[in-house]
Amino acid sequence: MSSRVFRLPRLAYGIVLLVAFCVTSFAPGPRSGIYRGDHRSSLDSPLWWLVYLLPVAVAVFIARTATIVDDAGITVRALIARRRLPWADVRGLSVTGRSVYAVTAGGAVRLPCVRVSDLAAVSRAAGEALPPMREATPKYAPSRRRR
Repeated sequence: MSSRVFRLPRLAYGIVLLVAFCVTSFAPGPRSGIYRGDHRSSLDSPLWWLVYLLPVAVAVFIARTATIVDDAGITVRALIARRRLPWADVRGLSVTGRSVYAVTAGGAVRLPCVRVSDLAAVSRAAGEALPPMREATPKYAPSRRRR
């Protein structure tokens, strides 16, 4: 049974570090009153750490979001929910812009982290459920001619 997991790149965790760095400027610290003659710091408040919930939520989103394709069907994982689509319910795949959708009788379900260039890998992982597709040919940016 072949299985393939499509998820966000690990480099996306760099965004978590950037968000944590940016949110730190909003966290109260000693500058909030101790140097103005007030001897109470805002760090005495038990709620100052709440500003760090945003980077944690971004990290959970990156870790949780995925599409898993195997012989039995497609599993779509989002931040809160998980949806299993057996191959018997999937009528086909649809590409709209840069998004890939699994078309079912009830509508279409977006496959997160699956790109158009990944369709051949989806077809291989699906086994006999989808027809074979060829690998996407890479497109390179046009180069300038030297004079």
